[in-house]
Amino acid sequence: MTGVIKRNGQTEPLRPEKIQKSLEEAVKDAGFSPNQKKNLIEHASQDAIQTAQKMDQIESKQIRDIILDDLERDDRQVARAWKKYERQHDINYD
Repeated sequence: MTGVIKRNGQTEPLRPEKIQKSLEEAVKDAGFSPNQKKNLIEHASQDAIQTAQKMDQIESKQIRDIILDDLERDDRQVARAWKKYERQHDINYD
């Protein structure tokens, strides 16, 4: 099973539902319902999950980058909502 290395250095098992929930929240923050952006959520989450599952370990930043790359290509409004959430909650991956 793939381990996700979190920002604090701890490792936890990859939980695909957590990735999907994060995307659903970004969609809601952008003013849409998850049903309106179902394909976007599925595409971005599947890309991240499939990439992660090929590795023994992956950093949460790598998962975030995969998701944001997809969002930037597919729906910039949702990508902006994701980034706004990070700023509001002082989440920094740099």
